[in-house]
Amino acid sequence: MDELDYLILKFLSVDGRVHSTHLAKELNVATSTIHKRIKNLVSEGVIEKFTFIPDPSKIDLNLTTFIGINIDSSRRINIINKLKEIDDILEIHELLEPYDLFLKVRTFDINSLKNNVLHVINEIDGVLESSTLITTKRHKEESCTILTKGEEIV
Repeated sequence: MDELDYLILKFLSVDGRVHSTHLAKELNVATSTIHKRIKNLVSEGVIEKFTFIPDPSKIDLNLTTFIGINIDSSRRINIINKLKEIDDILEIHELLEPYDLFLKVRTFDINSLKNNVLHVINEIDGVLESSTLITTKRHKEESCTILTKGEEIV
């Protein structure tokens, strides 16, 4: 990756819908260069996917939950693969402490949390224990913004 790739990522991280012609004008390069660079960033796995962040309450996903799980480490890969199959799990992170895995889950209500997530997790071979934290209100949710050291978003 060179400086142009980082600049493209910077613009996309602030607004994933920014038009290629606008990027080309801002960065003083051809639109075809922008298209080619973005395509390369995707094929190289630098950009995993383009997405959006909806307001969960406006689409009836009213319950955001974080779940800490302790597991049998010899079954780690199998457990993670099973967790990836659960649609309501948005994120899976490995931790040092106090849990082995930490999940971000979004569901319609407490019943869907219990039936579609908690019961399924507790049935996975190698899950030793879990702890559930139900949130009451979202104050901020962002994706990563690319900045250089000391730089601020303008």
